[in-house]
Amino acid sequence: MPDSGTLRLLQITDSHILPDPEARFYGIDSAASLRAVIDHANRDRFDLVLFTGDLAQEPSTESYRRLAELCAGLPAPCYWLPGNHDEPALARRILSQTPLLHEPVIRKGRWLIVCLDSTVPGSAGGSLSEERLDLLERALSGHPSLHTLIALHHHPVPSGSAWMDTMILDNAGEFFAVLGRHPQVRAVLHGHTHQVSDMEIEGKRMLGTPSTCIQFRPASRSFALDEERPGYRWLELGPEGSLETGICRVAVPPASDDA
Repeated sequence: MPDSGTLRLLQITDSHILPDPEARFYGIDSAASLRAVIDHANRDRFDLVLFTGDLAQEPSTESYRRLAELCAGLPAPCYWLPGNHDEPALARRILSQTPLLHEPVIRKGRWLIVCLDSTVPGSAGGSLSEERLDLLERALSGHPSLHTLIALHHHPVPSGSAWMDTMILDNAGEFFAVLGRHPQVRAVLHGHTHQVSDMEIEGKRMLGTPSTCIQFRPASRSFALDEERPGYRWLELGPEGSLETGICRVAVPPASDDA
């Protein structure tokens, strides 16, 4: 960490890596797009990278190995949590052999980061099991003096897109009940929506982040793609509990005609 005690964190989400280098995700080379995001991020200094799910579009050994290869150039510790397109057990098995880390509770300086698995087998929507809610309660109760950031894949508050909100976190009330007992929680990070959001609920910021590949059109009743560029989120977490954040958009070179 820098001498100031400020923790600089990057959130990268929804990379949707495919096992076949020739395959495309809605016409996009998702691996090349992630590579462009990583190259852009490496222009700056950061202390930690957090991948918030949908690492792979097709969960396979090759998809996760390709992800690990792409992330090899990141100079800071990288942590991940799964999304609905991932297969968590397979991801843990493959990524445990790489520098990518899977830890539910991360302590860095005056900050605690709690990573929650909101996936439900066979479902695009999310939910936090009793076990995961208990983990959150224990982590927060055990560190009341640490400023806390919570990360999960599914959005806990409506996005405004009717089709996307059929895949929201389905027990957000229980989640917010836990948060309400712990004033040290500063913000919640999520992916899944492939778009930017920043709102405050009960004194806590809810931050949604664009995908590293395709973007979804905001406020859409049905599935629709947006023309926004891929991106990622940076956060600066101060030792006194301050939180500054912003979005970086990245220009991705067009795929070659023979790709």
